[in-house]
Amino acid sequence: MTLKSHSEINEVGNRGTHDHHVVTLEASDSAFLRGRVRDQRFIDHLLMKDLITMEQHRRGEHLLQLAVSASVFLTSPKFTEVVGAGGGSNTNIYSSGLMRWHRAEKRIRKKWGDGGVVIIHDHVVLDVWLDDEDEKVGFLSRILR
Repeated sequence: MTLKSHSEINEVGNRGTHDHHVVTLEASDSAFLRGRVRDQRFIDHLLMKDLITMEQHRRGEHLLQLAVSASVFLTSPKFTEVVGAGGGSNTNIYSSGLMRWHRAEKRIRKKWGDGGVVIIHDHVVLDVWLDDEDEKVGFLSRILR
């Protein structure tokens, strides 16, 4: 994908990225444009296809953030953050990331059963993609309401 602009730019991203994702170019703080993948995760794809609402997408992002804070889903370290500059950490076990994830998972299990937990784990946390017509997409949509 090449976009004409006032600055000279090269294609942002590789062919595989453009073949599998929606990539848009946007202004950055330098003279060059920046490519942004709009449907990086499965729940982003569902939002762009109008299969889930913004509120359902926010709920999915919230569950993903809980999984990250509980170390259920690991992300790369942020080297720009200052280590140890926050006062003290909360040592209360009931406010830990793992306990917050446990409570969220428990609410899902109570309402949707083990199948609901598996759907959230597979398609929100692990980012396993499905066909848009798959019945599991409808189930995921109902869980995220």
